[in-house]
Amino acid sequence: MTRACHCPSLSLKKYGEYLYKHLVLFSLSVEEFGGSLNVQALVVKYGEYLYKHLVLFSPSVEEFGGSLNVQALVEFIDDGGNILAVASSNVGDVIRELANECGFEIDEEGSAVIDHLNYDVSDEGKHTTIVADPESLLDAPTVTGSRNVPPVLFKGVGIVSDQENPLVLEVLTASSTAYSYSPDNKVSEYPHAVGKNTLL
Repeated sequence: MTRACHCPSLSLKKYGEYLYKHLVLFSLSVEEFGGSLNVQALVVKYGEYLYKHLVLFSPSVEEFGGSLNVQALVEFIDDGGNILAVASSNVGDVIRELANECGFEIDEEGSAVIDHLNYDVSDEGKHTTIVADPESLLDAPTVTGSRNVPPVLFKGVGIVSDQENPLVLEVLTASSTAYSYSPDNKVSEYPHAVGKNTLL
């Protein structure tokens, strides 16, 4: 039986519960840990990985503690492990550095994807609740399923991928009218991500 390890933050608990239920449906054994534990000791024992998959629902964490750091996470990936990591507008150093190592650059703290033409009616006036067209999904049914789905709602930080990295898959991109910037500030310099190179 494949085992997955889930490291949640309290603010993402409801998403963790949703993911947990779905992992169990696929016969994965799920263990949860967090706090100030020596997480590395729970991931590696006697030089062997205890898990094939790590789910890191801790976007704002600055460090995990112990010897679990970005280098250890990259080694886990290089050795065949899988990591699902979540980012947010106030992403911590660990997730930001892990994303960089994997070919993604997350925009600055406090920024969000903004689209003045493709925003949801529930938006609070900053145009940061984006309605993404299903045609912007990666055309790979094995990864994304059918593109014949309703529009996707997105609210979060913009990401740019390393175009030279052949391992990067751009699963969902913004429209050509989107950009990533602080919604509370006037645009005074060229945004980090603009148009379809903005990943959601």
